[in-house]
Amino acid sequence: MFATTTSFPKDLVHHVYTRDEDLPFTHDGNDAFIANSRNVDRVKRTSGSDGGLLYARKTLTIDERGKEGPVAKRKLLEEAKTLLQARHGHVVKLIETYFFVSEHYTRFAIVMERADANLDVYLTHRTSLKKISQLAGWFGCLVGVTSHIHGLGIRHRDIKPSNILIKGKRVLLADFGISKMGLGKTMPTTIPAFARERTKDYCAPEVEDGSTRGRSADIFSLGAVFLEMLIAHSYYPERQSLDDKLTSDGHRSYARSVDQVHQFMDRIERELRPDKWFLKVISHCRAMLHVERDQRPLADELNLAWLSLQPSDLPLAPCTCFRGVDVSDDNKLVELCRTGSLEQVEAYLASGRDPNTLGAIHQASARGCGKIVQSLLLHKADVNLRDCSGQTALHCAAGYGHTEVVGMLLEKGADVQLKDDEGQTVLHCAAGQGHRSVVELLLSKNVDNQATDAEGRTALHFAARRGHGDVVRMLLSGGAHTEVMDAKGRTALHFAAGYGSEKVVEMLLKAVDKYVIDAQDVDGQTALHFAARGKQARGKYDAVRKMLIEKGADPR
Repeated sequence: MFATTTSFPKDLVHHVYTRDEDLPFTHDGNDAFIANSRNVDRVKRTSGSDGGLLYARKTLTIDERGKEGPVAKRKLLEEAKTLLQARHGHVVKLIETYFFVSEHYTRFAIVMERADANLDVYLTHRTSLKKISQLAGWFGCLVGVTSHIHGLGIRHRDIKPSNILIKGKRVLLADFGISKMGLGKTMPTTIPAFARERTKDYCAPEVEDGSTRGRSADIFSLGAVFLEMLIAHSYYPERQSLDDKLTSDGHRSYARSVDQVHQFMDRIERELRPDKWFLKVISHCRAMLHVERDQRPLADELNLAWLSLQPSDLPLAPCTCFRGVDVSDDNKLVELCRTGSLEQVEAYLASGRDPNTLGAIHQASARGCGKIVQSLLLHKADVNLRDCSGQTALHCAAGYGHTEVVGMLLEKGADVQLKDDEGQTVLHCAAGQGHRSVVELLLSKNVDNQATDAEGRTALHFAARRGHGDVVRMLLSGGAHTEVMDAKGRTALHFAAGYGSEKVVEMLLKAVDKYVIDAQDVDGQTALHFAARGKQARGKYDAVRKMLIEKGADPR
């Protein structure tokens, strides 16, 4: 029987099939242009009005009988939702998704538009010089699309040449498999010094050390790509010299070679005397490849720099690929909320636009635009409306520390107990970012201090892992339990020790029972192990280890 169409998120075409003969696609060769391409093949549609059209298909098998099955299914659906939410002329287009269900397994597939090549083909000169000359025009396109996804709260987290596809003369950002979506500043699940999945070549230094993969990490990776685009366009013989700088012990890494990369850029500028436009881009690369994440430019700032380019800056130019393309009313309202255009927002609402347009109140709340939030609420916006990541406006305002907006939302009935798709409450968001006034306000509203996220972590875990001493003190005073272990057996003390926070470790040691000090996680690691492996530049690890041992931690 032919499968039925269901509505996953709104606008996502999804099917379920149970027989091979019902699948409307046939294999048309492997696709070597997408990273991890063993899971990606070329397909041709075999039925319907679109019969004969060519696509790319990413397929993964889910073992429904294993305990990881539901988790794998959720992650795959998140990738599809992210692709749908990220819709843009420079994001690979999502066509549809489907499940193929058999007696023993389930296959999940994401069907996308098919590209001609990926950027790596251009960077390594495996195509014509005429095509390589297009690189200069793609800087603005990549800046624009990165600004777009960051503005939606999407962190790609794996920007690299093989994830940037080429179709005709367009660049397409692809493979959102480990991306994260959400405007609110939720905390990542990565543990400092315990690195997880990422692409080492292009990841940021903090990611190499196992820390967060936020928007600033995307900017670092994009800066690495930009540098290679410059070299491929103008000085390809220098590619080997750059590779030599990046390679140590057989591993290629920008994160481990930041100083050498900056020396390389200095030499290029000094010895080769490049053109003015080249110098402009390399100046941006320096900022994007800064070792300190808070010193890197925002995607919006880079986009503004490209939008400000003059004809004299050619071949650099802002992206004009989609100039004149109509923007939907919904997208326009969200953009106005993002840019803080109060008068235009009110005009849109007065003309009958839907105040519950997904993302509108979230964008205004994340940016602290209280008057816009107020206007949306006056027009009957749902104060607890969830976005594609399950976050409410309260998550967004709390994560960015906008206390006045948080207060306004609470007065209008915002639910402090709601969790996003990661299981995080607004208290997780505020505590993890160290927003004391927001935490204080939330605690006064009887928010659940013991609520755990999908990984079993409380707000105390979140505050401790970033060394937010004042917030930790508030949470402890509010009754936070120090002995709570997350899904991997880690307590707040584990995280504080791993961060090297002498102040927080001292507070926790005064509050914990003796058995917590030597509590082991699922890998047999204690807080003392975390302190021994910590890599935060400002971490006081010697002092932390000394305190732990003085309190009875077993040094063996």
